[in-house]
Amino acid sequence: MRKYFLLLLILLGLQSCYYPVRKDYGIYSKSLVFSKDQKWLINNINTTVDEHHKEMMTSATMKLFNELSGGKAFDLKTAKSENLISHDIPFSPETDDLEDLKNNSDFNFLVNIYTFKVRNGLDNSIGVQYEYNKNETFAMMDVYDIKTLKKIYTLKAYSEVSVEKGEKATIFTPSTEMMTMKNFRSLLKSVKKNAIQMNK
Repeated sequence: MRKYFLLLLILLGLQSCYYPVRKDYGIYSKSLVFSKDQKWLINNINTTVDEHHKEMMTSATMKLFNELSGGKAFDLKTAKSENLISHDIPFSPETDDLEDLKNNSDFNFLVNIYTFKVRNGLDNSIGVQYEYNKNETFAMMDVYDIKTLKKIYTLKAYSEVSVEKGEKATIFTPSTEMMTMKNFRSLLKSVKKNAIQMNK
């Protein structure tokens, strides 16, 4: 009987920490087109998660983009070490930045990924809440076509969890770190699901 009671408590706890990740593509297509003769430059990921999670993000991004492009994806560190580019790339590149990449490299696409913790009212806040509190985060991916100097793709994945005044936050209430990672994984899942691969 105790086992069933414990299982019920765990299931209730897990249900209380479920939250949806919403996605927004703006005006852009859901699909990225991958061809084995086109090269992708993956910028450093701009995030406030801990170093371990940041490394996981970088590794997962490189794995996916290399898988979809037939090994034609390079992170910024590798591109600089192999003298494929000479400097860092801003997260909101101007036309001049893209033109510099166009004239001085053979990359076709630039991928920028960044995350932001909007509110962290429930982090380290277990127990009864004396006011309404919320955790809210998002992750975003922008892709630029270097040859045309234009943004061709954007995807925002965002989520929030709230606890009303007088209600309890529990160990199952997700932290902004956990939410950020879930949002990020949602970005990659969407890229993979909607990818169009040419020249397979």
